[in-house]
Amino acid sequence: MFDHQIIIILRPDSDRAPYETALSKFRQLKFSTSAADALQFLEQSPAYVAFIEADCEDMTGVEIAEAIRDINDDNDHFTYICLVGDESTESLIQSAVDTIDASVPVANETLTAFAFAGNRISNKINTLTGLNGELQRINLQMQKGQLLDPLTGVGNRKLAEQSLDSSIRQIESRGGAVCVVMIAVTNFDELSQSHDQRIADELIVAVAEKINRLVRPLDIVTYFENGQFALILVQPSIEHCTAECYQRIYDGVRLKSFPTAAGFLPANIAMSICASHALNGPPSTTQLFDGSAEGLKEAKANNKVVVNHLTPIE
Repeated sequence: MFDHQIIIILRPDSDRAPYETALSKFRQLKFSTSAADALQFLEQSPAYVAFIEADCEDMTGVEIAEAIRDINDDNDHFTYICLVGDESTESLIQSAVDTIDASVPVANETLTAFAFAGNRISNKINTLTGLNGELQRINLQMQKGQLLDPLTGVGNRKLAEQSLDSSIRQIESRGGAVCVVMIAVTNFDELSQSHDQRIADELIVAVAEKINRLVRPLDIVTYFENGQFALILVQPSIEHCTAECYQRIYDGVRLKSFPTAAGFLPANIAMSICASHALNGPPSTTQLFDGSAEGLKEAKANNKVVVNHLTPIE
C-alpha cells in the first residue's frame, strides 16, 4: 500500500509542507503545480490517490478530476480523488458526485486517513478490474473454442463449419455425397412475442432433442440461432439426398407438439437440402451453406421441402 503512487496537484504558491508531513509514510509522492503537466504524467503513470487543490489557476480542481477520470477510463484504472480547499463546498461536491470521492477544507493530518482509505479502495477496485479483464479474456478464448450451443446442447455454427469442411474432405477422398439440411422453426419469433423468450427456448430445446433422435449416430446436428438448425450428413451417393430421404425428419418434427411451461406447442418448420458430390471437384462450405439458406427461403414461402443439388444425380 505504501508503494502506491499518490499525486498532489497544488497552486504554484501553495505550501507543500502539510502534505509532506501528513503523507510521510508513503514512498511515492508526486507533486505538481501545473494541471497540464500532472495530467500528462498520469497518462504514463496512473496514481492510486490524487489530492487536488480546488483552484489550481490553470484548471479548477473539478476539471482536473474529470480529466483524470477520462485518463482512467482509457487505462482501465481507478484513482481515488480528494479535493482540498475552502472552495470544496458541499454544493460543489454534490455537483461532481461522479468525479470527486472526498473533500477536505484544509491540508492537515486528516490527509493521512484519506490516503489510507483511498489506497485500500483503489487497490481493491484495480485488482478486481484486472481480474475481470482476465476473466473476459478467458471467456472470449473459451467462446472461440466452444463447439456446443449452450441452450440446446447440440453443436453450434462453428461445429457445423468444421464438420462440413471435414465431410467435404471425406467425400473427396472416399466418394459419396455431402448434404446440408437446414430446418427453421418458423413460429419461433411468434412464440417469443406471444409468450416469452423462455417458452420459445423450451420449444427449441425439445425440437433439438427430437431431431437428435431422428438422425443417424454419425450425423451432426447443430443450432445456429433464432430457431434455425443445420444438419451435416454424408451419404453413399447424391441419390440419397432427396426430399423423400429426409421426409422422416421433416414429419417427425412438424407433426408433433412439444411440452413447454405454456403447454404443448407445435413447431412449424421449413426445411431445405443442399447436396453435392466431389466427382468434378469438391464443393466449398460457403456454396453448401448458401445453397441451403437460399432453399430455406423458398421452403418458408411455399411450405415444402426444397432441394438444391450443386452437382447432378448421375
